Amino acid sequence: MKHFFLALLILIYLFLPAQVQAADTSITSSLSNSLNKESNQEIVERLDKVKSSMAKIRFCYNENCFYRNISSIITPPTNVKGNYSAVISATIDRPSTVLDTADYTLNFINHRWQLVKGEEYTDVAEYLFNGDRYEIFSVHSNRSLRGKLAQARKDGNLKSGYLTFYYDIFDNGLEKIKS
Repeated sequence: MKHFFLALLILIYLFLPAQVQAADTSITSSLSNSLNKESNQEIVERLDKVKSSMAKIRFCYNENCFYRNISSIITPPTNVKGNYSAVISATIDRPSTVLDTADYTLNFINHRWQLVKGEEYTDVAEYLFNGDRYEIFSVHSNRSLRGKLAQARKDGNLKSGYLTFYYDIFDNGLEKIKS
């Protein structure tokens, strides 16, 4: 049921790209620049760079496994001391019998985008991420696997886009800033 709902949301998004792009533009113009040294446009551009980098990485070890239809929604702070937040969503192009999806939540804190959590849904598993921790619910077993990303990266046993996103696009979950 969860996959059906996610697929329905993605299909709705795919058929309404003009409205979503208009929403992105209105969000860009409505972002407040209260305490940030970055302009509204720069915050959006930096998120767009993250999305562009994401489009170039593999979701899993399969050579044909990529993110597609990458979109984002930025939410401005609700008060003067609040932070921007964003959700990046994508479909996953991989050999599968169902529509695979990924959603990642970011917050703009201390002048950087920070990857705070993520969810990935494939035909074989549901992956939940919270910072540097993960939990996987596999359809092949009745148990879940839990652990830390650092150990999974060292062992090379986690086939997930979040792992690559967390370490290669981000630096331990923090946006890489060029000096």
